[in-house]
Amino acid sequence: MSTATETAIGEAKGTLTPVGLPRLEHLRGLPPGPGARVGALPGLPPFARSGFAGGLRREADRRGDVEPVDLHRMYRGE
Repeated sequence: MSTATETAIGEAKGTLTPVGLPRLEHLRGLPPGPGARVGALPGLPPFARSGFAGGLRREADRRGDVEPVDLHRMYRGE
């Protein structure tokens, strides 16, 4: 039996400031810690209460590694 592992770097914001993508890309570019599995780049699921900055949703539509999660999706799963 094999199990699949999906790795993601997310950021949750409870502020009134929209979430942007640059910080997550910066975190993904840092070297992995000891014992970390090295493989495919982790996905970037930003979570936001107050929306997303600078065309993040358009960028998510263009890329397969970005999946924004707002309150509606978090609580209703849509």
